[in-house]
Amino acid sequence: MSGSICSNESGCIGCPSGTCRDEFVTQGTCCNNFAFVKGFASLMVQSLSNFPAEKTFSIVQFATEGQLISLMETNDEALSTIDQLYYTGGITNHAEAISECRRSLSASLAFQQSAATSDTTYVPPKNIMVLITDGKPTTPDDDPLGAAMKQARKAREENEVFIIPVFISPRYDSDALSFMRGLSSNDKVFDVVDFESLKTLKDRLLEEVSCSL
Repeated sequence: MSGSICSNESGCIGCPSGTCRDEFVTQGTCCNNFAFVKGFASLMVQSLSNFPAEKTFSIVQFATEGQLISLMETNDEALSTIDQLYYTGGITNHAEAISECRRSLSASLAFQQSAATSDTTYVPPKNIMVLITDGKPTTPDDDPLGAAMKQARKAREENEVFIIPVFISPRYDSDALSFMRGLSSNDKVFDVVDFESLKTLKDRLLEEVSCSL
């Protein structure tokens, strides 16, 4: 979840003032946007919990840097984690976000393989990453887009991750959409024009996840 969308108004915990990335968006709107992203993440966790399979959730929050917030949580644990997320401020680093997701999957796989050493019926889990963002990356400084593409390629090829980009943009941006397709595992991007509309993606995303399993 991008770290460039919030402010200290409307009751957002930990939102520093003057940090709204878009000069055309009010500070209060930025703060509400962060709440919409959290609400959408919770909605997806709740919906995915109904899938007839064992599953765990890991959560990564990113801004200038990526941070692995939780690893291999149950549905209820993940919902609690999302509820406690606060705005960090900063810019957008997709490369570190994906790298942290890869780290969580590596740790999860190592744990599961260790637990399944004596289980001849063990089947490796399917790894799905939903990347929620409102723009192209702006860091690392040397090549933010190239760094993100490199990490996405490693995630797909080395970690067998199915990547689903969710993109929020009030204006049609062909360059940004092309970049998001480059991150995607199947050239699809789930895009909406505002943060409040994120919830309308639920059924389409559930279908996409179901097809990838």
